[in-house]
Amino acid sequence: MPATDELPIYLKVRNDVRTRISSGAYPAGTAIPSENDLAELYGTTRLTVRNAIDALVDEGLIRRVQGKGAFSAGSLAIQRGEIPQGFREQTEHDLHVPGVRILETRLRAAGPRYASLFSMGEDDDLYMVRRLNSVDGEPYSVETTYIPRALFPGITEVDISVFSLYETYAFLGHKVTRVHELIDLAELSANEAHLLHVKACGPAMVLDCMSYDANGTPVEHAVSLTRGDLGSYSVRY
Repeated sequence: MPATDELPIYLKVRNDVRTRISSGAYPAGTAIPSENDLAELYGTTRLTVRNAIDALVDEGLIRRVQGKGAFSAGSLAIQRGEIPQGFREQTEHDLHVPGVRILETRLRAAGPRYASLFSMGEDDDLYMVRRLNSVDGEPYSVETTYIPRALFPGITEVDISVFSLYETYAFLGHKVTRVHELIDLAELSANEAHLLHVKACGPAMVLDCMSYDANGTPVEHAVSLTRGDLGSYSVRY
């Protein structure tokens, strides 16, 4: 094997960026420097950097997003079919194109209900995420998720428009291994119907989900309202 100094520059860039990802210098879920910045750092061209990054994309260590840049995926390894899947993973598994638009993120107090669900204080922080999910460009569901902030102190550093929440939990040491789901029906509010491009007071499938890590710790509570004309639910044994 050639000495490091004898390696072609694109291999030096690839190996160094890989090392920075594995060491946490480029934390999982966050953007890595731009191609221009990396080219300046290594004294080479953007094309050389792009070739190096392409190789890391192929390895699954980097996720490139058009218009946003490249992001470290760390040691992410969600094995499809072996652990519970979130909206994006399941949609891709079914050979469709998922889309997620972040409608709102904020901190709020847990209150009595979530203090009980997450075994936390009523005044402790929850991280709330409200999203509009689409399938093949068509609005599909409105999802609101509540996450105990103390369990994921770095969650606001991850770009959740690029990585799913399940991927984010895995980055931060709490990969989801079990879920408990309840199914119900409800009427859509005017705001929810507007987001989903349907009539107000129309039917929606409600999916109420608690997700847990391998230690049985609850990591999220999510409520998803799916359009009645598109909602379906399947169980695999």
